[in-house]
Amino acid sequence: MFDIVVVECEVRELHMLMSEAGSVRFGDPGCKYTDEKELIDLIGDADAVVCTARGKFTRNVIASAKNLKIIAKCGSVPNNIDLEAATEYGVAVTYTPGANMVSVAEHALTLMMALLKLMPKSTEIQKSGGWKSEALQASELTGKTVGIIGFGAAGSSLAEMLKPFNADLLCFDPYADPEKIARAGAKSVDMDTLLRHSDVISLHCQLCDETRGFIDRKKLQKMKKSAYLVNTARGALVDEEALAEALREKCIAGAGIDVYSMEPTSADNPLLALDNVLCTPHLAGWTKECLARETQGTTDSVIQILKGQIPDNLLNQGYLKNLKKQ
Repeated sequence: MFDIVVVECEVRELHMLMSEAGSVRFGDPGCKYTDEKELIDLIGDADAVVCTARGKFTRNVIASAKNLKIIAKCGSVPNNIDLEAATEYGVAVTYTPGANMVSVAEHALTLMMALLKLMPKSTEIQKSGGWKSEALQASELTGKTVGIIGFGAAGSSLAEMLKPFNADLLCFDPYADPEKIARAGAKSVDMDTLLRHSDVISLHCQLCDETRGFIDRKKLQKMKKSAYLVNTARGALVDEEALAEALREKCIAGAGIDVYSMEPTSADNPLLALDNVLCTPHLAGWTKECLARETQGTTDSVIQILKGQIPDNLLNQGYLKNLKKQ
């Protein structure tokens, strides 16, 4: 029987799906596993590990896991796994591409609508005994210009969902197929054009060295004062300090934020104190349907590896080259 470790204890369905392959152990729900020793102790002699973004799978962690054959990530391309080290030590790394695209796109659309309809502000006013006023005149999404940064699975899914609103879609993604963008009814533009003309900007790009802190003070200053920023991708894509400043000074109208530079976010995060921000606790991909798809995808990958097969969604292709050398 194989030993399988699930770092994120929330994914309990994995126990039933993987029980035939071996024994399943779960991590501590209160532990973030940011310390190498904690993660090394948890993995021990495990044959397989399932994770999301919790835990940093560094070279030391991977090297210490002598029996490890696979790290299966629930969700998009991981930035918490050393792919080079995994390849070197013969550990396959998989993910579940597209599993969360509908959930994330729906969440982004929900944040857009809530912001344009002034729901955060109007809800608080009504709770305090107030009522509608001239200051609470909301806006329609129909006919607005929406800028989508990153046109992968979630970004393209959002574009499809926006079609009934007859929105003008602008897209910035230098790596996306221009024909794919055009077929979605969007116009490929440079970043400056997207910032200056969009009524709502939604982030859907991966986090890497190139995109870390991508939305900074200068870019926020180029946005319309009536514009909204929505981030359901990764918190570190945005300079949070600069965003809080822009919101306080009304440089932009508001923001819908689901992801943060530090998670779980602390109660003293300045974004939480602003009345023109709608915050959610990294819920975009946290739906029953998305979790079911991710659970099935990671389960399939783990079982394929344990059976000596090549997993469908292998991320480190160098793993295959090393197999051929053996």
